[in-house]
Amino acid sequence: MQRRRYPFLLYWMQKVRRRHKLPLHLTDVEVITRQQDYLRREFPQWFDADGRPLSPRLLLFPTPRLSRANKFGERPYDSSTSGYWLDVWMDRIPRLIDEHGQDFDRSRVFPYAFRHTYAQLRADAGVPLEILQVLMAHLEPSTTQIYYRVSHPRRVEAVRAIASKYQFDISGGRLRACGPADDLADRTRAGVGQVPVPGGTCHEMNNVRADGHGCPVYYRCFSCKFFTTDFTQLPELRQLRDTKAEQLVRLEAAYGSLLVPGPLSQANTELLRQELVQIDELISKCETDLGSLTEEDKATVEAWLHSRDRFLTVIPVAAVLAGRQQLAQPTVDPILLTVEAR
Repeated sequence: MQRRRYPFLLYWMQKVRRRHKLPLHLTDVEVITRQQDYLRREFPQWFDADGRPLSPRLLLFPTPRLSRANKFGERPYDSSTSGYWLDVWMDRIPRLIDEHGQDFDRSRVFPYAFRHTYAQLRADAGVPLEILQVLMAHLEPSTTQIYYRVSHPRRVEAVRAIASKYQFDISGGRLRACGPADDLADRTRAGVGQVPVPGGTCHEMNNVRADGHGCPVYYRCFSCKFFTTDFTQLPELRQLRDTKAEQLVRLEAAYGSLLVPGPLSQANTELLRQELVQIDELISKCETDLGSLTEEDKATVEAWLHSRDRFLTVIPVAAVLAGRQQLAQPTVDPILLTVEAR
């Protein structure tokens, strides 16, 4: 298995005078690669024989105007140029409509509006505010909230209503509305609320009260009866599995070299193997539940999942989610690593 790599764009933010590292989707990488190839083809004097820039300050969109100051593609377009070409493109569109088929106000389309669109799309896809704040390079979350509004609530609520019937715990049991005759643990779990954890939610009372910072079993989520999930968590579960699989490969490769052979090293690798087994079981059940939906419900959920997958898999978001635990550590309890417990 090859180590998974996440592409990033490193760029200079002139407004705040600092560099920013922005995670990219593969489609973004393709666009940037095409632009880089265009520059190599149209301005070969800016590159060496191997296609590397002669200047480390070569821009992705340098002005084509050749001058002494732009000898190596270090001069940007004037700030008004992008707005001009956007207006030219807009003028070629006979009618601009929104998602509902209504006329869209052309005055709302300008270069800086794309930054708001960037934030809005990710907010709609469920990217947490704290992660969106990092992506936008804002110092305060209140600044990030200016860039988007809560939209498509009916679509989100529709997905949640469908998924609520398919939530299950680590044993595979369905969650349901609890009555007085139910087990105390079940009634407590239903009443205390929840906090997000990688691949699902936590209903453990102490952890919920501490906003995810008070897990009494040190985040052994995949061994905990208070962990629940459903098919809306499929993007996170798949991403988490990829991360764990990569860790296992690296540990196995290091066994006997960096890792001293012995019971502890073997336990660490076995821990990850068992964790992958449990994650695979969760993914399989989620996929089965998703496949059992009606065509209409399935289309609604899959459209939402596609949106989440588009924006949540560009970075290991599960490893960043609220910073509540170290995901590099296995979350399976070593005590439960027996055939009987599994």
